[in-house]
Amino acid sequence: MRISCLQYTAEPDFRLSEARVYPLMQQAVKAGAQVIMLPECALFLSTTQCKSRTNALELQSSEISRFRHFASEYQVTLIIGSLVMRIDDVIRNRTLVINTSGDIQTTYDKIHLFDLDLPSGERYCESALIEAGQVPRMTAIGDWQVGLSICFDLRFPGLYRHYALKGADLIVVPAAFTRTTGEAHWHTLLRARAIENGCFVAAAGLCGVTLEGRETYGHSIVYDPWGTCIGELGIEPGCLTADLDRSLVTETRSHLPVLVKHREFN
Repeated sequence: MRISCLQYTAEPDFRLSEARVYPLMQQAVKAGAQVIMLPECALFLSTTQCKSRTNALELQSSEISRFRHFASEYQVTLIIGSLVMRIDDVIRNRTLVINTSGDIQTTYDKIHLFDLDLPSGERYCESALIEAGQVPRMTAIGDWQVGLSICFDLRFPGLYRHYALKGADLIVVPAAFTRTTGEAHWHTLLRARAIENGCFVAAAGLCGVTLEGRETYGHSIVYDPWGTCIGELGIEPGCLTADLDRSLVTETRSHLPVLVKHREFN
């Protein structure tokens, strides 16, 4: 699988965000990507929950229709890391997987919501806006089994072990990590999830500072099942393209049979 992870600054403005993401999507197509992953809050990131609620997208929105048309036109699978969406009058932080026919193949609603107070003085309460998801989701992309997660989910290893036990070859992590938490934990957590589950982990992160002053960490990255970094961006916008070899999953799990040795505890 050739996957491209896109990194840019999303704004509280759909048109401005689209003006940044679509040129990167074209870059990924030129690089021969079969799968293109966008970060969390791919088209709209605001520090104001009222603004996010007002601008939550409906499934039939023109923004989603454009993504579907792109996937169909260029014969790529899009993992729209997440969009803030209004579903049956409930606000969700939702991943959309759009297949090469332009159909929405799978959705995943973020299970673990970002509620915390940081020593820096930053405060976040995602649950005041978003209704948490309840169900892990895997999807088939070609002959790959792909587990879906979003950002803060990364701190809950049980979700990733669940996917690995179900046969995931790749787990994706679209994110909008803060600079504070990213500098402290981003690489450590992502590498650990790859090593402990013997699978690829690919993460696409927002970067930069929005017009409202929210700063995200960037550093989109891909780890192989042994925990080796096979590509990483820095703090600037860009397109990270990596080739993933699924045989490495089988090979690694045969050498380190952690899934066979897995035990549940009451």
